[in-house]
Amino acid sequence: MTHELRAEDLSLGYGPQDVVSHLDVEIPDGKITVIVGANACGKSTLLRGLARLLAPRTGSVILDGKRVQDLRSVEVARVLGLLPQTPVAPDGITVADLVGRGRYPHQSWFRRWSAEDDAAVAAAMESTGTAELADRPLSALSGGQRQRVWVAMALAQDTDLVLLDEPTTYLDINHQVELLDLLTDLNRRHAKTIVLVLHDLNLACRYADHIIAMKAGAIIREGAPIDVIDAAVVTEVFGLPCEVLPDPVSRTPMIVPRGRHHVPVPESV
Repeated sequence: MTHELRAEDLSLGYGPQDVVSHLDVEIPDGKITVIVGANACGKSTLLRGLARLLAPRTGSVILDGKRVQDLRSVEVARVLGLLPQTPVAPDGITVADLVGRGRYPHQSWFRRWSAEDDAAVAAAMESTGTAELADRPLSALSGGQRQRVWVAMALAQDTDLVLLDEPTTYLDINHQVELLDLLTDLNRRHAKTIVLVLHDLNLACRYADHIIAMKAGAIIREGAPIDVIDAAVVTEVFGLPCEVLPDPVSRTPMIVPRGRHHVPVPESV
């Protein structure tokens, strides 16, 4: 199903200072969008604003033609799912119970738990490799296992728009790639719109259809990875001298950092 998610003149913050200032942004429908930038640049704040967890100071977020501030929480949650950066779970909750909470938006006084809910939870746990953890307390899991369980909960919500804030945190490189492959499958097979905050620029370039590069609460550049990521943008956004080369696997931009102790190797004569 087609959905519209955009922000107009959006400013967000937590104290006296704005973290995000007067942004206009439109999330491409049916695509994978990755937001990148240095720490504290406003990536997570923007995601929270888009998900209606943070009220705008100026402007508005528009979901399917309506301001999200004017929608009920359950209305938003049936269309848009969010995995925040530091989710909190009740003490003692099991993996199966936590993933099941992703089905909350689909419940009401006239619709109780159903076989459809069971199937959605089972599919989410199977796809994230957490089915064998179903009966274990969340607190007994490793950081990587817990992160996969949280992703399973977001997937069980079964929304057309999925927003994830640094979902690869605590995951080793194998599980990072597995998770990003899974999200790509959801995008391509089920036309879900995916929005991610990622720190790994090379993975961002590999998996994104659309990249938003942010600095100090502003969007520096956005578009297809090949049109956005070059050495000048990486230096401006991250303060990192680098070379940008074609990735030998995906042909997307690949960032090769240049530290103070590294100099380019001269070409052989």
